[in-house]
Formats: sequence, structure tokens, C-alpha cells
Amino acid sequence: MQMNRKHNQISMAGIILVTGLFIISCERKFTDPPPLGEPDVVANISIKDIKTRYTSGAPVAITDDAIIEGVVSCDDKSGNYYQQIAIQDSTGGVLLRLGSFNLYNYYPVGRKVYVKLKGLYLGQYNGTLQFGGGIDSAYISQGGVTLLAANLIDKHIIKGALNQPLVPKVVTVSQLTTNLQDRYVSTLIKLVGYEFASSERSKNYADDAQSGNRIIQDCSNLTANRITLRTSNYCNFATLPVAQGNGEIIAVYSFFGSTKQLTIRDTTDVRFTNPRCPTASGDGQISLTTSPLTFSFDNLGTAGLPTGVYVKENASNSYIGNEGFVYQANFNNGTAWNQTSAGFKNFASATGLTSTASTAVQAAATNRALGYRQTGTFGDPGAAFAFLLANTTGKTNLQLEFKLQSLDAPATLNRTTTWQVDYATGLNPAFFSTVATSPATITTTNGIFLNNTVTVNFGTLLNNINQPVWIRIVTLTGTSGGGNRPSTGVDDVKFSWN
Repeated sequence: MQMNRKHNQISMAGIILVTGLFIISCERKFTDPPPLGEPDVVANISIKDIKTRYTSGAPVAITDDAIIEGVVSCDDKSGNYYQQIAIQDSTGGVLLRLGSFNLYNYYPVGRKVYVKLKGLYLGQYNGTLQFGGGIDSAYISQGGVTLLAANLIDKHIIKGALNQPLVPKVVTVSQLTTNLQDRYVSTLIKLVGYEFASSERSKNYADDAQSGNRIIQDCSNLTANRITLRTSNYCNFATLPVAQGNGEIIAVYSFFGSTKQLTIRDTTDVRFTNPRCPTASGDGQISLTTSPLTFSFDNLGTAGLPTGVYVKENASNSYIGNEGFVYQANFNNGTAWNQTSAGFKNFASATGLTSTASTAVQAAATNRALGYRQTGTFGDPGAAFAFLLANTTGKTNLQLEFKLQSLDAPATLNRTTTWQVDYATGLNPAFFSTVATSPATITTTNGIFLNNTVTVNFGTLLNNINQPVWIRIVTLTGTSGGGNRPSTGVDDVKFSWN
């Protein structure tokens, strides 16, 4: 300003200057999302389509104004990822190599991000595709890319809304491939009915001096169904012992050369709370010692499922079924009859109660039943209460008795589940045979409160069998009728023999 300007001009200029500074100071950085959670940027290509630009060899420079969007599926909070995050959209996933630390403070799991790809390079690390800031000259022929420099991260990665939904895709290991363009790579997937191999049970997730490669497998024990859980020895759960049971695992899928592998965010992704798969050595099997042998299920809340008792989903005539996931809170605390989420439950037994029993009365009941609630996605059909007998050597005339309970209050619409009892021999039988029950037709129905005793006489069918015997209470046909699906309980399961 000139010294000869009038005082009021100086004052006005000062006001304008201060106002301008105030406006500038309040401006939002372009990398921060507006109040509604989404920045002013739009994706113009899917993750799947951008990944097709890389086929092999040297990394591919992105020279056009390509923009992808995705939700962060794995960050570096636990230390199992380092200087990288995984993002996914509905078409696939990809890794972003970022030259910074504590990325979870800015790009936590569940945050949507937009990535301006122009100036980045698409390459790979032993088959897993990733974006980086440059070409790693030492590994150029292998598709190596370098970290995106910290001062350039905000230029390329635009923050979006937090807490976006991430639903892992339920898959089988056979669906996971080692192809560059595999749709599941760098995305959240879920495996059901898995456990750590017996040789891994004494180990921690990782070793003190090196990362851990732990094998997990399903009950088939087939090599084709095994997969490696890869854990960094620098993560904050590296020295924790691996989970001992069976259940489901959520993880980000990747592969290293020809090795399929999983990465978990932390140990809450490993939900192995069910009994382990039965083994030929007799683990997880019921020994027929003194007749009768009864399972009351009254200790579900403290002891969980009794040895040799399994809960299955996706069962069929030719398949024992996957291990059904047991929500431990449901077993520890019990579940009210009218609770509609799918899964196996610790219900109050119908014995001694009526359909009008309150939630508090049900919770206080010491007489418990093993239950299942079907939904359109789970257990309709294919839910099963399964019992694995070690053998029937020296036993004849095996008989089964149990209470089948329909645990719902009266309702206008009635949907019915039809159950049956079947059996098979061997740990992994190829076929199940149906056996007659009394009454001949056994059902549970939403809106009808029942507590029926069912009996089964196997006669000579299972006399003196010197190998494991499976017996199931199973639904293999879809429900019929309208309205909600029933809550079903089984209680006081009794085996007797001569």
C-alpha cells in the first residue's frame, strides 16, 4: 500500500485483507470430503477394468485421467499390512503402495477413497496387482513398483465417506485362483467350516524372527481345500496362539506365485468357536459307554457344544454339511425364541414353558435346548443337528429319542420346516440313508408352539459297526407356507442300545 493513501482506504484494505485471510484459513483441503462425506470427484473406471491394463512384464504407466473408487478393506492398524492398503469395489480389489506410516488414521477400514491414477504405475508382486509411485528398476521385468511418496499421497488419494459397508463374499478355496485378474484378489472373502491344521495348533500366528505361514483346512482334509494364512511377525498379534476350534474366517485374499494365501486384519477375523472336525483317532466323537446316553444341552452357555455334537449348514443327501457358525454370544447368554437372525442358538427349552414366556423368563430358564433359526439365506434347506458316534462295536439295536420343539408364539401365517433323521458311516460319507421316525412326519412351524417326542429304532442297520457313524436331524427340503421361518429346538437327545 502507498503511504499517501487516505486512512479510510487503508482501513478498507485491511478489512479486505483480514477477511481474505479468514476465508483462506477456513478453506477445506481438497483431499478432505465435504460435510456430506463425498468429495467432488467421480470414478470413471472400475478396478476390474483398470487391472486388465497389466498383463505381464514391466509395470504399466497410467497416462490418462483414470479414476477408481473403492472401500478400504485392509489397513495397517494391526501391522499385518505395512505401507499399503487394500481397496475394493463391486468388481474386484487392488493394493495401493504408500510411502507413509499409520495409514489407518487417514484410510481406515470402511473408508471410501478415490484414486487419481494418472502418474501412477500398475504392477505386481508375485502375481498380486498393485499401484505404486514408480518402477522398481531392480524388479522391472517382474512388474515391481515403488512406494508412492508421502508428499504425493494427497494428490492421488481423495478421502471419501467413513464406515462404508463391507460384506465379505462367502467362497470356497476352489473358487480362488492364482490368475492375475482373479476377481477375489485383494478383496474380503469368507471361508466357512475351517480350522488350523493339527500341526499348527501349538504355534502362534507368526514366529519371533519371521512371518508365519499357517495352514487352515476344512473337514474334508483334502489338500485342494487347504490355504495358507500369512501373518507378519511385526503385527500386534504375532505372538498370540492360533485359534483352536472350527468356524469361519474373514480375510483379504492374495497369492504369492502359486501359493494361495489369506491376510486377516486382526484376530477378530478368525471365528473358530465351534468344535474341531472329527478325526480318525476319535477326537470329537461320542463313545457309547453306558446305555442310555443323554444330551440335555443345559450347559451350552458355559461348556458350548458337547463332544461329538455338530451343527451343520448346506447339508445334503451326499454331504455332511459345512460347520455352521456358532455366535458365541448366543451360546453364552442364550437367545430368545423370537430372535430372527440366522444361526444356531442356545434356546430355553419348551419343556415347562409356554409360548407366552417372556424374554426374561426364557433367559432365566436352566433347561436349555440346542436350536436353529432359518432364514432365506441360511439353513433353508440344509440345517442339521449332527451326532458322530465313534463306532457301535459290540452294540446292537441302537435307538434314538429326542424332543423336537417349535419355539414360536401364535402367528397368522405359518411356515413349516420338515425334518428327517438319517445316518451314514465313515468320517466323510458319500451318502446318507433316511430312517423311519415315530411320528412318521416331523415338523416345526412358525406360529405353532410344540414339544414333540420323536423316536427312531435303527434295528439291525447300525449293529456292530467298527467305524464312525453319523446320525443327523436334518432338513433337506425347503420350507413351505408363508410368513417367518420357525425357531427350532432339539432337547434331551438320548441314545440307547443293547
